[in-house]
Amino acid sequence: MFGKVFFPADNGAYRAPFALQILSTASLLLFISQGVNAQFSITASEVETWTTTTPVSSDYNLNSAYVYLLNPTALQAVFEGDGLNKGEKKDVGLKKGDYPQYMYLAVNIKDPLNEANTLTIPLMIHDVRNPAISQRLVEYGGRFLENIPDDNLKNDIVAKVKFEAFKGNNSNEFWKKTAEISLNLGRTATSILKNPITGTFSALSDQIIPQVDKGIKSMGNLEDPQKIVSEFYIKLLNKELSGLYEEKVISAILYRIHWDVEKPVRSKFFNNARPGRVDDLKRMINTTTAPFILVVNTKAEYNTDHSQMAYNQQYIDRKAKDFRKIQNAEKREVEKSFLEILKLAVELNKQMDVFQNSLNTKYPDWLAYSKVVELYFHVHEMRQEELAKLSKQDLITREKYTRLYGNIHNDVDLWFGTELLQKARGVSAYLLNNMGPYNYGNRSPRQIYEDIELLEYYRDRVKQIEIQGKLPREIQALETYDLTLRKLKEMETALFEADFTPDPRLDLESKKAWLLARASQVYPLCQICGQRVGEKITAIENATYEQNIKQYKDISAGYYSKLECFENITNNLTTFVKANKDSATVSPMIFASVKQDREDFIKMVNTYSEIAGKDHTALSSKDLADLIRRFQINREKMLVIIQRLRGLALANGGMSCLMEEAKP
Repeated sequence: MFGKVFFPADNGAYRAPFALQILSTASLLLFISQGVNAQFSITASEVETWTTTTPVSSDYNLNSAYVYLLNPTALQAVFEGDGLNKGEKKDVGLKKGDYPQYMYLAVNIKDPLNEANTLTIPLMIHDVRNPAISQRLVEYGGRFLENIPDDNLKNDIVAKVKFEAFKGNNSNEFWKKTAEISLNLGRTATSILKNPITGTFSALSDQIIPQVDKGIKSMGNLEDPQKIVSEFYIKLLNKELSGLYEEKVISAILYRIHWDVEKPVRSKFFNNARPGRVDDLKRMINTTTAPFILVVNTKAEYNTDHSQMAYNQQYIDRKAKDFRKIQNAEKREVEKSFLEILKLAVELNKQMDVFQNSLNTKYPDWLAYSKVVELYFHVHEMRQEELAKLSKQDLITREKYTRLYGNIHNDVDLWFGTELLQKARGVSAYLLNNMGPYNYGNRSPRQIYEDIELLEYYRDRVKQIEIQGKLPREIQALETYDLTLRKLKEMETALFEADFTPDPRLDLESKKAWLLARASQVYPLCQICGQRVGEKITAIENATYEQNIKQYKDISAGYYSKLECFENITNNLTTFVKANKDSATVSPMIFASVKQDREDFIKMVNTYSEIAGKDHTALSSKDLADLIRRFQINREKMLVIIQRLRGLALANGGMSCLMEEAKP
């Protein structure tokens, strides 16, 4: 049977060399109907070997073995004694006309990583009951052991090959042996079906199961035969060679199947061989009529190909298991980083599903939504960091992982199909592209506010998490939320400084109203603006109060400096009224108007005196401002009276205080 691996017993007993090889150690037995036994043997001898001369890199640490039965139809001729003389045929027990009804050649092999896992793999099952027609029920050749790490190659791997040829007779031996073969093949089928894609035999699954099934069914079609049994061994993996060669194809052994009475000559098929693939060696053995078994050993570096990349935990688990096979420290680090990003992408996909499903419930899961923002940010942040590190890698590694990171970027972006998810991606993308201090120098106030609107949406979603009663640590774990709060603080501060300065010509109350409207109506999402408007109003009020105190002091001092002027104006007006009481030169209407202006002026002087005589230290800011407004109104009225009476009741010159007060 194809491929048997021997391991040492726990007590230190001898264990066969650990490699995939053929050893001519088993005999082929002929059972005769008369009960007389004649012992003879068909075996396989090594006739040629090939090894690469290219030094191997330590990165190539995964060993595989391929086994092929070449020219299988020639086995019938070997059984019939082709090439043996009459004496040799007699020695091996062959008689004229002997031919097999049925030929079976298979390998029994144990998994080098799991001794309990043993498989029987048929290389060939031929029904040759009709000498003119050979029905090929099974022919298989290919990879039998794959990707066994160097660390697991404790010894050579040896497989036992069994050849059985059945001849018709009345013996029950055939039925016993076919039952044994059927049992072994059945166990193989069961083992492969239980573990179809794991272990060192995974490459055999699809090819072997249908052949095993055909092999079992074909056994039931034979009549009672005589049987010839032969067993020998082939070396599958050579421990010594496994550490010396680099290229994919590192060695090959060619075995010729023959009667043990023959001495096969060495072949020269591999002279000047430079195989790049296993098939190159197979094609070199194409001009022979003898049956051969070809064993090819290969070494490979761990294949970090992700062409079948899937965003699920099963794929992550499989790649994490394979990751242990990487030997090169730098390449381990590159693959490790890529797997970390892939894990983040898988978790991102999961949180998106959680959020989307929650939309069908009473309460959307805003924590899952916030994690979408967080994970998208970290997927692309790590991607940018790792792409920068790839500049230190070789060209092949750099191009490969650049492409893989690009695939993740494109795939992840395609997941954001809904408006809500697109907002989440927009927040993350903004944070990724604006990691440093907020640059508002080239941003208008409206543009700054648009930036605030984007990040405020995320801040508000986190507030919803708090409302839903999530634990604080779940929010504190969101790095993007902390970053968002810092960015919003910078933005809102910049907006307030850029667009919250009222027109200085406005009075205090108008400035206050303007500022409050700015915060509540123009920029309602700016939290810092709402907070600082109050501070600004207080500052304006304080500044106005200081100005009013100075202005009031000036008013008070000015009042006393103008008392003489006010008295002169009053006296002049009184003189005019007395002098023109019964005058025919002044019309009664003018006289009445001047008389009324005199009375109003005296009232205003008295009011001026009342205003200027207050103790400003005992006045509130509002009372002080009211006094100043009263003074300004009173002053304007006085100036109107003075301007109206100048040249009529008051002289145009000689009264400097009047000229000063009359200045527009």
